[in-house]
Amino acid sequence: MTDTHRHSMQMLSRFRRSAALTGMRVVWLSVICLCGGCQNWQKSHEAAVAQFGRGDLELSRTALKESQEKLRSEKKLLELDAGILDLASGNVTQAEARFRTLRRELEHLEQKDVTEQASSMMTDSRAVAYSGRDFERRMILNMALLTSLLGDGQDAFAYSLQAKDAADSRHTILANAAAKASESNAVADVEVAPTPDKVDVITPASYDAERSAANIVASPLDQPLALSSYLSSAVQSEQPTRYDETEQAMNDIGFWNPAFRRHEQTAATGEFGSRCQAGNGTLHVITLVGKAPRWVSESAEPTTVALLIADRIISATGKHTLPPTIASVKIARPEPCGHTIPTGSVQCLIGPFESPVATSAPLIFSTVVDLNEVAQASYHEHRDEEIAHAITRRVLKKGAVYVLKEAQNIHRNSFVDLGINVAGIAWEAMERADTRSWRLLPARIDIARTELPAGHWSATLRFSHSSASRATQTIPVYIENGRNTYIVCLIPEQDFAGHILVGGADNATIPVQP
Repeated sequence: MTDTHRHSMQMLSRFRRSAALTGMRVVWLSVICLCGGCQNWQKSHEAAVAQFGRGDLELSRTALKESQEKLRSEKKLLELDAGILDLASGNVTQAEARFRTLRRELEHLEQKDVTEQASSMMTDSRAVAYSGRDFERRMILNMALLTSLLGDGQDAFAYSLQAKDAADSRHTILANAAAKASESNAVADVEVAPTPDKVDVITPASYDAERSAANIVASPLDQPLALSSYLSSAVQSEQPTRYDETEQAMNDIGFWNPAFRRHEQTAATGEFGSRCQAGNGTLHVITLVGKAPRWVSESAEPTTVALLIADRIISATGKHTLPPTIASVKIARPEPCGHTIPTGSVQCLIGPFESPVATSAPLIFSTVVDLNEVAQASYHEHRDEEIAHAITRRVLKKGAVYVLKEAQNIHRNSFVDLGINVAGIAWEAMERADTRSWRLLPARIDIARTELPAGHWSATLRFSHSSASRATQTIPVYIENGRNTYIVCLIPEQDFAGHILVGGADNATIPVQP
């Protein structure tokens, strides 16, 4: 070998080593930058959530603003929480504007972006822009509708039609799935149970009958649609000409949340709006209780073990070694957050205007949406899909390491080979589960309803478990013939937070009494 050739080989070897070392440096820098950036904004976000739970809206808003200013913060997600703070502060117009804008923006972000998808394969699922989980997107529409009813109500009818479209679309999906399952069962029965004397024949007519009689059951994941249907019923009921639409929306409440419908059937709740007796209107008392579940990281251990076995086999038999699977495969799961008071802890007593004495028994609250149940249902429905994405990402990363070694002709068990494996381990370890979520959503939404003669009334809200003065709030309300009046309060932990809001036929913002 000539000196020139030897020198060329040395230069090539140095280039390959330099390229490999550069790749390792990039991975390490990515780990440090990404982890640091995420931790900074998330720490401030957690502080905002904690202060909201204590009822200190100003400190919560300050911490949230600090989080929004951090590098790589999730702007859209934090804007959703800002909308809840606006609502609690009594600024329903600004809250509605936020929810309306964010709903449109998140619907756009829900579309798949090739660049983001490729980036997520090289990092983790957080590289994809936050567009909200399925139930969170439904809740954005609910909050937009609710804030409109508490404000000028100009867009409430349009929101109610959008809610109906969302419910109809979901109902169609469930019906098609049930019909498909029913058809499969019918075909199986024909194949398994034929006899020489009689064979069941599936005709188009019998198929249609079977499809129409299919037992379509909603999932707990669909509970936000129960709130959509409830609010839509109230909106539609103020127009007597829309009797059929009101009836359909009321039936949908029970379909999306059967437990709430059973409560409605046993309690003396009264009718909606113009469906009340002549001279009467409806009072709806809506409590936003607790804080939505936070999402935490969970290790998919069987998947991790399978990957470990696979990469050890390839390392033992292949030309190059693979980074050992040390970091487990991560997915997100929901976990209840904070101290949520149980259903029935809040009582509402109705009495004559400016009278401290109630004239009837306390209204009975029932849960229309339990977001702890909804989040668990969402987790179970999408868990396999999330694991599949995580496995694909991990395999691609291991494949990239193998290709790098092959392209650079890295010798097995060399120093550079070891360095690349270490960098590969770090690359895999930087993966985090996508725990982004709308934290200031309530954990539960409870509703009580009563039919009252038109006029001025007093509604007293109190906690059954507390005798503190702050735990009792008296709100003057006005009931209008054939219309709906709404009282909305937020109870993130053990006490009222912010303002008690009155809207609909009445429209007021009542500061919480100290």
